[in-house]
Amino acid sequence: MKRIAPLLIGVLIVTVFTVAITLYSDERTGRRGGEFRGIEEVRAALKTLPLEIDGAVGTWVAEGERSLDRASIVMLRIQDSYIFRTYTNTITQEEVHLTLMAGPTGRITVHTPEVCFGNRDVERETERTRVPFNVQLASGEEIEDMFWRIDFVGRTLDMNNRFTFYWAVSTGGPWEARNNPRGDFRAYRFVYRIQVEASFSLAEEGDAISRFLADALPTIHEHLRPCQ
Repeated sequence: MKRIAPLLIGVLIVTVFTVAITLYSDERTGRRGGEFRGIEEVRAALKTLPLEIDGAVGTWVAEGERSLDRASIVMLRIQDSYIFRTYTNTITQEEVHLTLMAGPTGRITVHTPEVCFGNRDVERETERTRVPFNVQLASGEEIEDMFWRIDFVGRTLDMNNRFTFYWAVSTGGPWEARNNPRGDFRAYRFVYRIQVEASFSLAEEGDAISRFLADALPTIHEHLRPCQ
């Protein structure tokens, strides 16, 4: 027992120290039990984004909610704080895929299309560029949202498509296209990330995502709450 007792005391000290550090870290970041303080209101607001959004031409309609794969949810630590929908325009029949989430700054800001989408079947067609959107809110206020855009093309004959992505980060105000969002927003416990993607044949002209965002951004802003 004289040999075992010091070992048990040592294990106890390490355990207490680890718990104390964890609790201190959770208090600093606002996390308790895997959640972030204030995320409940954010989650509820996201879920009320309407399934139908009137546009300048036609209405964008989503059939319902879709689920991200479990691996992505765990990796991004977004739990149920996201919406993932496919919106179709009733007139043009254009289809876009919307992902809108709130989660840890260091997780959701670094997983960009260049990192997550590139594979042996597609290649980057363009470098990322910034695209501005002038948005008039329901309050009458005008703001400028800024998005990143990037395009990929299929390398194989059976993937003769262009894949376009728009994405941005927000703390509850304008959407921003930052070079270093992880560092720029490190003071926030969580942030929003939006990504809209679509695929087109290489012969198609136009930009369905740009039209969707022009129609949808005023409504999306109504459902953002300030991040902490």
